[in-house]
Formats: sequence, structure tokens, C-alpha cells
Amino acid sequence: MPNPKTKPYTKTLKATMHRKSKILSEAQALWEVGMTETAQPLWLSAANYEEYIPPMLDVLGRELEGAIHRISAASCYEKAGDPSRAVNLYRAALSGPLREDTRQEVENMLRACLVVLGEQPTKITSSTQIGNISSL
Repeated sequence: MPNPKTKPYTKTLKATMHRKSKILSEAQALWEVGMTETAQPLWLSAANYEEYIPPMLDVLGRELEGAIHRISAASCYEKAGDPSRAVNLYRAALSGPLREDTRQEVENMLRACLVVLGEQPTKITSSTQIGNISSL
């Protein structure tokens, strides 16, 4: 039975979801045939769409659907090699309504991303280099 507080999708939301689905399908197809580098910009584009969709769903009273799109965005960022953004979105999804089994899965995905972040070498920025030079 539909939730009486939810509103139907807007035309803009439908169009955005359609574009996202096409890009996501292309990224997945390239990923599956081993063309991961070619898929990377598509994962990023899909992630941007997935990140854009949840607030539109929230306004329509569809918070659970919004959380699912945040999880999808996080997964796309993860596949694109950006675990930091994935962590932020997994945490955002966990702060909202989720079924308990989904919550457990997202917590596991979050932990995996945090492990990856812990293994990444620290990037040296120009301010870090300047700080190191001045301490010599």
C-alpha cells in the first residue's frame, strides 16, 4: 500500500533518473568487459546524477528511495576510485531511514571504504611541501 505522504515523481525527476540509468548501464557494461578506465568517467557522471536525485525524492516524501540513491552514488564513486566521497554518501545514507538488512550491508560497504582510505598514500600538497621545506 503506497504511503499517503508520498507524492508522484516530477517530470524533472523522471528525466534525471532516465539519464542516470542510461549512463549507469553504460558504465556497468564497460566495467563488466574489463574496460575499467573507460568506465571511470561514466561512473563519476552516474554518481553525480545519483547524488542529485535524493533531495528531489526527499521533497516528495520518498526518503527511503533517496537513501537508496545515496548508496548507489557512493558505490559509483567507489568504482570511480573516489572512496572519500563514497564514505560521505554511505554515512549520509546511514543517517536516514533504511531497512535493517540494508543498513548492515551499507555499514559493511562503509567499513570497506574506510580500509581503502587507510591504505592510500598521503597526497603531498604544495602547502605540505612548503611546511616541510621551512622545517629544514
